[in-house]
Amino acid sequence: MGAVRFEGVDILDSLGQIMELHTQHYKDDFDMDKELIPKLALSGEPEDRRLLWMSRPCGTYTLREWEVYLEGSHANNVWKFYHEQTKDPVLAYALSIKDVQDGKVVGDIYPLEYGAHVERVKLLTCPIGKVAVVFEDGASITLPYQDRRQLMNELMPVHGSPKSMTDLPKDERELAVILRRERLKRSCHATNGNIKEYIDGLKKNTLRGRLKESRTTAPTHKPPAPKKEPER
Repeated sequence: MGAVRFEGVDILDSLGQIMELHTQHYKDDFDMDKELIPKLALSGEPEDRRLLWMSRPCGTYTLREWEVYLEGSHANNVWKFYHEQTKDPVLAYALSIKDVQDGKVVGDIYPLEYGAHVERVKLLTCPIGKVAVVFEDGASITLPYQDRRQLMNELMPVHGSPKSMTDLPKDERELAVILRRERLKRSCHATNGNIKEYIDGLKKNTLRGRLKESRTTAPTHKPPAPKKEPER
């Protein structure tokens, strides 16, 4: 099947159906997705509404797309991990949130070829140049990435412990150009699809569907212990 997009769909309902078909363990990961995605949908920052999402046999992940393109960031490491370190089948999607209507997060979903997407991301990543740190007292300070640890130690006696840290690109314009080009290419190459037909197709081809069929002919086995994965 060529590139496709599903326009104006209920994003959480659609992702929930995909998760139920493909994710076997740690399904409560999706509970965190259901909290995070509506919050990002209401954000005043346009980049908070452009996300990447994956469903794995053991869990799900929601990541902001721009952070995935920062070399060595947590989001970048997570997105690459399951392609480079495991053989897990991954269903991956780009999300473009448009609106919140009657409590539903509405937008477009683009299925991705996960392995190919990871390899392309690796060619396009931008270096981290700064880190925005929010301290215990509410102070938000941007620090040079290379000196962040020393400077945070110096600031902690005044502002308390760091509560959150966000990596930022060395060159914001470079990252903006990469994202614009990738999204334009994705949109131009995709044809409109039917999300119901897509999910019906997954019912025949996902891991759960194959497992259900195999259980009629073979005993179940305890799954092997998973490799160490990045923390959420």
